[in-house]
This record gives sequence, C-alpha cells and structure tokens, in this order.
Amino acid sequence: MKTILLTGINGFLGSNLAKTLSKEYNIIGLEYSLENQFRIAECNYKVYSAENGISEKIFTEQLIDIVVHTATFYGKNNEDFVQMFNANLYSPFSLLNKAIQFECKLFVNTDTVLDSFINTYALTKRQFQQWLYLRKNEIKVINIQLEHFYGNGASSTNFITAMIHKLKNNEAQIDLTLGEQERDFVYIDDVVSAYEILLKNNPGIKDAYSEFRVSTGQLTSIKNLMIYLKEITGSATVLNFGAIPYRDNELMLSESDNSALIQLGWRPKYSIEEGLKITSRNS
Repeated sequence: MKTILLTGINGFLGSNLAKTLSKEYNIIGLEYSLENQFRIAECNYKVYSAENGISEKIFTEQLIDIVVHTATFYGKNNEDFVQMFNANLYSPFSLLNKAIQFECKLFVNTDTVLDSFINTYALTKRQFQQWLYLRKNEIKVINIQLEHFYGNGASSTNFITAMIHKLKNNEAQIDLTLGEQERDFVYIDDVVSAYEILLKNNPGIKDAYSEFRVSTGQLTSIKNLMIYLKEITGSATVLNFGAIPYRDNELMLSESDNSALIQLGWRPKYSIEEGLKITSRNS
C-alpha cells in the first residue's frame, strides 16, 4: 500500500480526499496547526504540523510515495501579503524541496483557474505552479486546476455555503454584483473522484508535468445561481443585484477544457441543481 502525504487534511477538500483515498492508500496528514481537527476528529490519521516549517521528520519517519497538496489560504480571512506568500508559495516550495530530496515519486498540486492578477490568492497559486513546471525533471507533477467546488461541510467562506446560510436566515437583503459572471460549479464528490482517477491512472501518464482541469462543462451565471438558491431555500431575502461593482480583472466567463480528464474515464455525476439541493438540505 502506497503512502500519501496529504496537506490540508482537515480542510474541506483534504478531509473528503482522506476518507476516500484511505481505502487504497496509507494516509499521512499535514496541517499548519494540530488544534481543532474537527473534520477528521474520528479518523486515525497520523498528522504532522507545518507551523514551524516542513520538518524532515515527516519523510524520515514515513516512506512517502506521493504528495497531494490541497492546503491553501484563500485570503478570505483578512490574511496579509506575508501570510498569503508563506502559506501558498514558501511553505509548498519547502515541501516540494523535501519531496525531491527524499525521492517521492509524484507531486499532485491543487491549483486554480483564476487569472494571476485577480487577487493575492491567484497570484501565489500561479507562482507555485510555475515552480512546479520548472522542476518537473526532478519529480513527476500532476497539476489539478479546480473550478469553484462546493458541498456539505464547506467552510462558511465558501461562496455557495455563505449564500445558503444568508438565505436560510432570511437576511433582509444580499448585495451582489449584476451576476453576469458565468461559472462552472463542481460538487465535492465529483472533485474527489477526479483525484481518484488521476492517482489510479498516474502510471500511464508519461509526461513529467501534466495539467488537468476539473469542471462539469455546465456554466451557470451567478444571478441564476442565486435565484435558484432562493427558490429551493424558500427565502424571503431580497437579492440586490448590481449593488457591488465587479472586481478589477473580473473573470466573466470561466470555461475549462476537461477533455484530458474525460479521456481517463472521469465523468461528473452531479448536476448543479442536484448538488445545490443536497448542499442546501445539509447546510
């Protein structure tokens, strides 16, 4: 049984990956802090802390075959530039160095589809992706670019989760942009199955660096998403479209080519309507 070092194991994505991948892999976790591991409290994973850097002890105590990197700061909790740099670039770069030093066979990175200059999160993620590409001859890399994912157990900073809570609480109104942006929303179970497929097919992926986009191919405007969420929650909240201006460099149309993943046998199982109903019922 191969061993995976999974960063961000207590996160929304990381915890879901751990529970699924532990059926076929030995899972070792990495978190910044070992406090309040609420998502994995009932699981028996060995988890290391990155609070004081990436320790060699992780790799000397464990024979790590694969690194799956999901840990990230999104910048939604008022993190400053230094915190974002350390979390999304410096720390994963140090992890990459250790993975190469201890001859890990594969580094799976969780990336974003956002343009580099839309915010600090996107810039730091893109910079790390570029380092991965530069060092592809030292370790095999699979870079996974995720569209907006959602589902049960997501953080309150997740856009869909936040909107569901506001609607269920019948807040007087929600200020929004015009909502013309079109996004590809992917339910968490479909995201997890994409990682499963890629890990399973890794031996047949010959490129030193390969990139895959996880998307459903179904675009939904923010306006239609909010109208649908209001309908299924039965909310009396007023949706105030146009109250907030678009960001600089706002991505208006997020189209992702998921053909490389489809060719490996992956298919999304959940439509946006099905995923939102499940999430709304359990949020």
